[in-house]
Parts: sequence; structure tokens; C-alpha cells
Amino acid sequence: MKKLLLVGLLFAACKTAPPPAPAKQTVKEVPASALQDVSGESTDTAISVPADAPNGGVDFENNWIYDRFGRFRRRGGGTGTMSGRRYDVVDIELPNGDTKKVYFDITENWAKWKPPGR
Repeated sequence: MKKLLLVGLLFAACKTAPPPAPAKQTVKEVPASALQDVSGESTDTAISVPADAPNGGVDFENNWIYDRFGRFRRRGGGTGTMSGRRYDVVDIELPNGDTKKVYFDITENWAKWKPPGR
């Protein structure tokens, strides 16, 4: 009898507790405007041109614009400074006639630029 009681106690002691109920997951709502990719649409979201980008970063800019929008035509642009940073602003036209401005942060590339032949 003692053996049976001992086996019963041993068996009861080995029983595991049921797993805890899964925590209720809450989904954080995000407004659609936060999901938009606004890279390059302002100086705040300007695309950083690598310091070692060849050709003054122009090839990098053209490749980035092409990868983002597809075929395009440069309509103009210019450079300027704001808050100690230098920016290149490129005006483009897309095949459907839409026009856009794309901002590139060229601070590091500009600082490493040297005239050809030097």
C-alpha cells in the first residue's frame, strides 16, 4: 500500500501545469500617410550621396531616380545650403508628364571633391 501511495504521489508531483494562456496581441494602428515613402521629397528626407560617389555623385543621383521612378528627363536643378548641409535639387519630368523635385544631400561628396587633374 505504501508503494502504491508513493507511486501516486510521485506521479502527481511530475504532472506539469497547463501552459499559460497566450497574451492578447494588440495591433498598433498606423495612418496611411506614415506608410508613404517620402525619400528625397524634401531636405528632411534627402537622399545621402556617398562621399566616394564618382562623377560628383551625378551617376548615383541618376541611378537612384531611375530605380525609383523609371524613365525620366532632367529639367533642371541646382545646389544650395541649409543648416550647414549642402543639397542638390533635381527637377525631373516623368513619361506621363508629372514633374517632381528630388533632394540629395551632397555634403560629404562636395567636401571630397577635387578639380580634375589634381
